[in-house]
Amino acid sequence: MLKLLRRNVIDYIRAHIVAYFFMILIFVIGIVIGAMAVKTLPDEQKSELIGYLRVFFQGLSEHPEGITDTHTLLINVLVNNAKIIAIMWLLGFTIVGIPFVLFIVCLRGFVIGFTVGFLVNEYIMKGLLFAIASVLPHNFLAVPAILATGVSATTFSLMLVRQKNKGKTNLFYSSIAYSIFCLTMLVIMLGAALVEVYVSPVFMKTVALIILKQ
Repeated sequence: MLKLLRRNVIDYIRAHIVAYFFMILIFVIGIVIGAMAVKTLPDEQKSELIGYLRVFFQGLSEHPEGITDTHTLLINVLVNNAKIIAIMWLLGFTIVGIPFVLFIVCLRGFVIGFTVGFLVNEYIMKGLLFAIASVLPHNFLAVPAILATGVSATTFSLMLVRQKNKGKTNLFYSSIAYSIFCLTMLVIMLGAALVEVYVSPVFMKTVALIILKQ
């Protein structure tokens, strides 16, 4: 069973390695653009963001019990994560959906790049430490799930183009396999939501106390 699973994983990677390379490249471009965008922020907006961060850090340090309304927060994060996968899944069924899928992947990279870039730019090593504590834990699951869904959506969309040109209509089983794959990525995204709500704040509170001591 394990050998069969490993063989299927290896075959899948070999078949989609170019697509993954391209999707990762789009994601990295988003990170770079996000990091560079920090340098273009006007001083007024930068000061406002620093003020918000100060209030945020202060709130984390003054509430040892952590986030009180975790249930509402969890629901919001779950819904947002589910929306990302659902939108990418739906875009895979459209021939013109590929640019939008790439935009979603790039946007995710932009958000991460901007967040990390701003924190590092303002707090240097402490900012990097906070960025790792706040961004890495849940994105360790979320980013691979988004990249995999992006690859699956673009691959399925391209398959629709080829099938249309060839005049074939045998798409039922391919659609089922594609949907099951996206559903699996959705489960991973739900796991990322749990980490974001229950694990990340623990690390963030610890680093916030360090930053406020400077």
